[in-house]
Amino acid sequence: MDEINVSVIVCTLNEEKRIGNCLKSINLQKFSGQFEVIVADGNSEDRTVKIAKSLGARIIIEKVRRISAERDAGAKQAKGKYLLFTDADAIVKENWVQENFDFFQKHPKVVGQYGSVFFSDVSGIEKKGSRILMPLFLGLMSLIGMHNPIGSNIAARKTEFDKINGFDTSLVTCEDLNLFNRLKKVGKIKWNSKSQVEVSARRVKAWGYLNYIFFHLKNAVNFYFFGKSSKKYENIR
Repeated sequence: MDEINVSVIVCTLNEEKRIGNCLKSINLQKFSGQFEVIVADGNSEDRTVKIAKSLGARIIIEKVRRISAERDAGAKQAKGKYLLFTDADAIVKENWVQENFDFFQKHPKVVGQYGSVFFSDVSGIEKKGSRILMPLFLGLMSLIGMHNPIGSNIAARKTEFDKINGFDTSLVTCEDLNLFNRLKKVGKIKWNSKSQVEVSARRVKAWGYLNYIFFHLKNAVNFYFFGKSSKKYENIR
């Protein structure tokens, strides 16, 4: 049996409307190696798991309905040397797995990498705006050493992930920032400008741009300077 190079871990909770398109985009990957797809599900009550199974994903059920716990449960069962994380409302490019894999090969000291996340279901102007502003923000913050990984598009080497005991499953938010803050103690972390994922803007539509930006900026500042993050994050489906 061929060695699995990459494990793609998708977190889900009652995502029957979106998981199909997400997994279809992952199944269309043009990758030179072998990869597996794991759906780490928070004990969904709808057809999420059934749809995921029909599309070939391996299912891990996590009864704790917290994204940090779901990500961690999927990663602990992964067989790949590299872990790629995304979410059920994401659509990935056909070379997403390859670009993340290649980046690790080119940077052997990198233990964690993250890419850009753009909105998919918005107007043309909003799409262009996210594609301009997001790379500028992530690139600038990485230059000053304040990395801002977004859980919909992050990757880690399995050995180092295990070494730091994975995600802090007690966290409701900032589990991605926390993970990378600990990963940088055992190796380098970098922003990969070529790694790109599109996600739904459903939370922006529900909250509005100002509230969305304010929440995430405030949360990131509180985490970086005070070690605290929000314990509430409403489910929007």
